[in-house]
Amino acid sequence: MFSIEKATGKQCYMLSAKELSIAWGSSPLYWSWRPALDSRFAEVAELRTIWWLEIIGRINNGMLSPATTYGAYLIVQIADRAYGLDYLASEVSVSVGNFKSERNVYIRPHDSKRKGKAPVSGPVLWEREDGWTEIELGSFYNEGGNNEEVTVCLKEVKGVHLKGGLIVQGIEIRPKQIFKG
Repeated sequence: MFSIEKATGKQCYMLSAKELSIAWGSSPLYWSWRPALDSRFAEVAELRTIWWLEIIGRINNGMLSPATTYGAYLIVQIADRAYGLDYLASEVSVSVGNFKSERNVYIRPHDSKRKGKAPVSGPVLWEREDGWTEIELGSFYNEGGNNEEVTVCLKEVKGVHLKGGLIVQGIEIRPKQIFKG
C-alpha cells in the first residue's frame, strides 16, 4: 500500500502480511489468516505455535523517495494468550545493496512495563495510536535511481522453544524522523 507522508511529502510503503515471506505461513498448523477490523488490510497473520520464526519483506527502493533516510517497522499486536515471545531476542536486519544493519530486539520485553518506552539501545518497540505496536527493524538511506532491493527481516531461529500469539499486519517503510539538536 503506497502513501505520501503529509509532513514531508515523501513516499511511504506498507507491505501487507500476505506480501511477506513468513516461514510456514501457508500451514494452518502454524499460522492462521483472519480478518481484523482495525487493520489496513483484509487479513492479518496470527502465529498459532512455532519454534522457527522468520518474517521477510522485500521492496524495490525505486518505489521510495530518493535522498531520504527510511525506517522499517514490523506492525504487530500481541494476543492475550501469547507465549515464548520474550524468551530470546529476535534478530532484525535491513539490507540494501552493500549496506546491512543488524541488531537484536525482544518482540515482547521481559518487563511489559517497558512497552512504549525507549530501551537502552534506542527506540525499538512503540505502541501506535491505532492500537498496533511497531517493532523497529532498522533504517537505511535511499539514494534513489539504482533500483536495488530493500530486504527487511525479523527472525528467531536459535531457540527451540515454542512461540505463539503474534499477530502480523505487515511491514511499514516510511521516512525516519531526524532530529537536529
